[in-house]
Amino acid sequence: MAKILAIANQKGGVGKTTTSINLSSALAVLEKKVLLIDADPQANATSGLGFDSSLKKIGTYELFDKKIEFDKIVYNTSVKNLKLIPSHIDLVAVEIELVNKKNVNLF
Repeated sequence: MAKILAIANQKGGVGKTTTSINLSSALAVLEKKVLLIDADPQANATSGLGFDSSLKKIGTYELFDKKIEFDKIVYNTSVKNLKLIPSHIDLVAVEIELVNKKNVNLF
């Protein structure tokens, strides 16, 4: 059965990204299949897993916007069993675009 873990805090600099990268990598090493979704426009989890966010323009924003199929935004990482949906600075626009929409269904 799948489990969903969210690491969130309004305060910056408390280790959310570091915890996310380390926990997801550790679980992957333990042979768990892991999908890390980078939901921060700064894209530090994306770059922390070795992706250049300026080159990966398809990611979390498109997940919200439904401009692309889910399977096309999932990338393999250098860690076996760990996949990533990368982020990009464009994600900043999602809050503005979704604020007036009702009944948003992502999946």
